Amino acid sequence: MNNLEQGINGTASETPYHAIQHNLENIQLTAAEIGQLWSMYLAESMGACMLPYFVATSKDPDIHSVLQFALDASVRHVQTITAIFQAAYFPIPHGFTDEDFDVSAKPLYSETFMLLYATLMAKYAILGFGLAYTSSSRPDVKQFFEGCLNDSTAISKKSHAVLLAKGLLPKAAYIPIPDRVEYTHDVQGFYKGLIGDKRPLNALEIDHLFVNIISRSLRNTLTTGFEQTTKSKLIKDYLSRGRLINDKQIDILSQILEDDDLSTPPNYDHLVTESPESPFSDKLILFHFTTLTANAIAGAGVALSNCTRSDVLLTFGRFIAELGDLAKDGVNLMIKQGWLERVPEAANRKELSSQ
Repeated sequence: MNNLEQGINGTASETPYHAIQHNLENIQLTAAEIGQLWSMYLAESMGACMLPYFVATSKDPDIHSVLQFALDASVRHVQTITAIFQAAYFPIPHGFTDEDFDVSAKPLYSETFMLLYATLMAKYAILGFGLAYTSSSRPDVKQFFEGCLNDSTAISKKSHAVLLAKGLLPKAAYIPIPDRVEYTHDVQGFYKGLIGDKRPLNALEIDHLFVNIISRSLRNTLTTGFEQTTKSKLIKDYLSRGRLINDKQIDILSQILEDDDLSTPPNYDHLVTESPESPFSDKLILFHFTTLTANAIAGAGVALSNCTRSDVLLTFGRFIAELGDLAKDGVNLMIKQGWLERVPEAANRKELSSQ
């Protein structure tokens, strides 16, 4: 029995799904549903390849339980999307398979990192599944994404509980509780942050700065392991460039917090072992890194829409442009390697009419 089959036959009953209703099979999937299901299939099949290795190398029973729960959820999601596509006679994406990971490889990351990684990926999953749920109209598809949201929320809850119990949960700085409600009347002072005196960071800005630092730090830790084990010089150079960009952005965000005498998140680079063995294929490594870069762009975009101090706004704006170039180069590299599956497209009417 292979590793993916072991996950399928594991404890996947904690969040059961109803069978796809036969009377819905003839309702055509919309472009939004196809796009969300297709992208989720790639992401979840990647998770079903990353997590077996984490499960196999974890010894702490509390951490192992969280990782196993996450693995069971990913495998279950892949199964359900496959069933929906098969009912619609839609080609199943290749995604990732047992060929893309090796559970026998030596431990590359500490258990603490694997737990933090599960927490980060659950956060991204909650955001992604929330969007997918609101974009869908077919009842069975909406029900599926609702179940995925429940799974991701459960993973986040379980991982946070273990991190908190072990004293590993990173927390943003505390600020004074105001004694009254205040309104802003100084327009220039509200945005001021580039020259001269700056107003103190508000709670939302602190949150977004802190969260963006953590996500970049964890992404760097993952990247360090990838860079250490990949045999491709092209991919190694690309990962190194991405890690340097992350380092620079972490320093900039940390300095903004420190200027207001606020604490910054810890560095996680020490959570990578010295193992030279790669548990993952170069295809999975490159796809994962590019996906995380896209998530970083989204995170910076959310921060941009919630922050108002001018220096913070400009910082996240620059980050989006910088990360956009990095993501584009990653996609180009995937194309050159023949690893980029094409997103389903609308009919090319011009081409059809010219035939």
